[in-house]
Amino acid sequence: MRIFVIAVLLLFTTLLSAQSSPATSPQNLRTGVASHPEWPRAKPADVDTIGDIVRAFYSAISAPSGGKLDQNRLRSLFVPGGRIVSNVPRDSAGVVDLRFLSPDGYAAISDAHTATAGFFDRNPANQIERFGVMAHVHSMFESRSHVDDPEPMARGIKSFELLNNRNRWYIVEVYWGLESPDNLIPKQYLHDSVR
Repeated sequence: MRIFVIAVLLLFTTLLSAQSSPATSPQNLRTGVASHPEWPRAKPADVDTIGDIVRAFYSAISAPSGGKLDQNRLRSLFVPGGRIVSNVPRDSAGVVDLRFLSPDGYAAISDAHTATAGFFDRNPANQIERFGVMAHVHSMFESRSHVDDPEPMARGIKSFELLNNRNRWYIVEVYWGLESPDNLIPKQYLHDSVR
């Protein structure tokens, strides 16, 4: 029993010293927005409202065949360290995985695709929930190869986590999944709603 008590005390002492060390002290942690003055400035019209930043994201990730994304515009919509997350299709065992990307990482993958085929996302409806400086948007999307294609090649839901800071909106994270025959978009996401 005495060895156990000594081990617990040593562990507790180690944890306390780690918490008070300069490397993990709250004063030394870099905050996401304020400590990155080099971060690209967004166009005010892109980040003024929740609707503006969602529309700007869809516009920023769309490009014609042979075109490239405006990486600075895309990056300017996010907080430093913000992420784009997508589902990786189920494997043969039925396991779903995730792919985590920075805005620049996403742009590199997208530019490889748009070198030979266009990509345009349209946003027919948003379900918006807000609490103080936080907002969550379930955003229905339709993807097309050409702006005027009558039918989308894919549909799904993008989930936006947003932050309002200094009178503008930032994207903290975007996560999405595609619609499939066994996972149809629920009717509630087919129209706009604000709560």
